[in-house]
Amino acid sequence: MGIFSAAKPKGKCSHGGAADLTSSKVPCGGISKDERRSDNVALHTAAVTVATTATLKLLDDIRGAAGDNNYLRLMGVARSSVVVFVIDTTGSMSDDILEAKRVVNEIIDSKKGTQDEPSQYILVPFNDPEFGPLIKTTNPDVMKAEIANLRADGGGDLPEMCLSGLQLALTGAPASSNIYVFTDAIAKDIELKETIVALIRSTKSTVSFFMTGDGAGARRRRREVESSAATFETYMDLALASGGQAIRVTKGNLPQATDVIIDSSTSALVIVLQRARNPGRAETFSFLLDESLNNITIYITGNTLTFTLKNPAGVTQKQNEANGELGTVQTVGNLYRVRLATDKHTGLWEISMNSNQPYTLKVTGQSTIAFIYDFVETFEGPHPGYALISGRPQAGMPAMLLVSVLGRKGPASVKVADIALVTVSGSEVVGGALEDMGNGDFLVTVT
Repeated sequence: MGIFSAAKPKGKCSHGGAADLTSSKVPCGGISKDERRSDNVALHTAAVTVATTATLKLLDDIRGAAGDNNYLRLMGVARSSVVVFVIDTTGSMSDDILEAKRVVNEIIDSKKGTQDEPSQYILVPFNDPEFGPLIKTTNPDVMKAEIANLRADGGGDLPEMCLSGLQLALTGAPASSNIYVFTDAIAKDIELKETIVALIRSTKSTVSFFMTGDGAGARRRRREVESSAATFETYMDLALASGGQAIRVTKGNLPQATDVIIDSSTSALVIVLQRARNPGRAETFSFLLDESLNNITIYITGNTLTFTLKNPAGVTQKQNEANGELGTVQTVGNLYRVRLATDKHTGLWEISMNSNQPYTLKVTGQSTIAFIYDFVETFEGPHPGYALISGRPQAGMPAMLLVSVLGRKGPASVKVADIALVTVSGSEVVGGALEDMGNGDFLVTVT
């Protein structure tokens, strides 16, 4: 495309259009497939059809040669999640490493050959002062062998390089991975916190922490790094930023808490509701369950709290009812895990929370309907469009999101009525102006 000069190589076709000075030179005209212009109206649709057909044939040939699984990996698409383990290997972590081994083996054995089989496994060990290496494999037997080789030694009763290990995992894992951190100490490298938050936002990965250890040891470690302000709340903040959990349990109770990993390393997982309060207060949250959802699970983390769950028919169940009409309640450490019964649950539910301590609330399920979103900005030029923003949008300016709707019956089967941004730690809801871009894509502008 010649913006400043009409010269072009012999026989080369031009881009075309009013801005292209080369389009008047033989061969005259320009490419017709990129955009509809006054000079190519008769050819544009046919050119688009030929180009699309040729592209589809090429992609289909690659799929036939590589197989479905490798083709999906090439396209950056996985049927199920990538599972990442970031594990503290200091001397006090023997029990935790044994539990991590058990969980990995259970995930591999129970999900092998199913649609929930993780598409990739990643392991990042950390100690003090070392962390890494990052081990990545699609072979479940290789991951079993790698995690079996982990040994707890060194480190002592000190904070560890937890955030350095997590940073390595976030930069080495694909976007939208599920990352599970096992440690019994607070983070020594607290200066990485904002970097971790930025990586979480750009990768959309979910990070959950499993912290074990007795209270005295934790208090001693906190005093040793008091100037760094590193506490368990650091892990809570990072988990909240990612949509994950920060779970604190004794080493003996860790096996009951790791059900969260089995729950979340599954396909078609969606978040129905997520809220956090610090400090806590008495508040009722409502959430709508539609017919596309199943395997509904509620996670609550916090201390000294009570809650009452109510279904659309008005039936209630409290936190101290392990087996009630609405489902089962499992309590371990600071975690409440509520698994709803499998009978009809469609309609508006309520959960009334009561605590003066910090707590988080998360409702998940499996659904054939999901949404992919990115913050974008406009760009001009020969082909104006939208470019992804890798970090946060600019403060004080309108923000744009490009939202894609996915569903088993295609985008035509789903109608998007409204899209808004919600502050997880507050109650503010900011509505967006919705523009249907076609084919399941929507441009949302929020002030």
